[in-house]
Amino acid sequence: MRNKFGSICGSIAHWTLSGAAWAQAAMPQNELDSDTVVGFITIAVAAVIYWVWKKRRPDAQSNVSRQQAFTMPTPAPTAPSAQTPVRERTREPGEAGSVFISYRRGDAGDVVGRIYDRLVNEFGKPRVFKDVDSIPLGVDFRKHLSDSVGKCRVFLAIISRGWVQQGDGVRRLDQPNDFVRIEMEAALHRNIPVIPVLVQGASLPQEEELPASLRELAYRNATAVRADPDFHADITRLIDGIAFHLNAQPKDAANQARPH
Repeated sequence: MRNKFGSICGSIAHWTLSGAAWAQAAMPQNELDSDTVVGFITIAVAAVIYWVWKKRRPDAQSNVSRQQAFTMPTPAPTAPSAQTPVRERTREPGEAGSVFISYRRGDAGDVVGRIYDRLVNEFGKPRVFKDVDSIPLGVDFRKHLSDSVGKCRVFLAIISRGWVQQGDGVRRLDQPNDFVRIEMEAALHRNIPVIPVLVQGASLPQEEELPASLRELAYRNATAVRADPDFHADITRLIDGIAFHLNAQPKDAANQARPH
């Protein structure tokens, strides 16, 4: 820029001096003295300086604007207000599209915990329910359990070795107010896919071993979930079976599972 500025000034000064010399040669000596020539040169130089200053000023302002545009800090993203309430998702038992795990709390709890953790990791906690956490006071628990199960898409019946005969004197499965029986009856009655999950080396109960309302369970394709080192392969097979129903695939493909 300095070289360009010097070149312009030199050209104009040369033009000014040449013009003054020409004027001095063209005019009679008695009409143009040295003071007049100096005056012409002074006016010309002042005009050049003013013209260059006016030209450089917009360029300088433009450069400053561009520099500010490049160096202007990007505003930080606005953080959410601390007073803004965070709305958490409310868990409801048997939510539509969910997996309902039916089991007895005092039976095979460690295995159920591992199954639950893997299903939560695969499908998300809001879609997996081990049981009904609480039943409101004053409601019919049979209706509440039945309605909760009726909202799910897949029902898992965890069956251990002592599942059929468990009870004191009278089998729990034969008691009309047994929670597991009520849950399973609701699932079978609504034609919800019921997957018997056999743990602790249990086998699928025979029809004659079950109450009349649960005998259809004997004909549902089951899957075993064994201890390590077979646990991971077995739980993967169970996850695939659950995903089959959650994805609403044709029911004919369910016949591909081999009953135990």
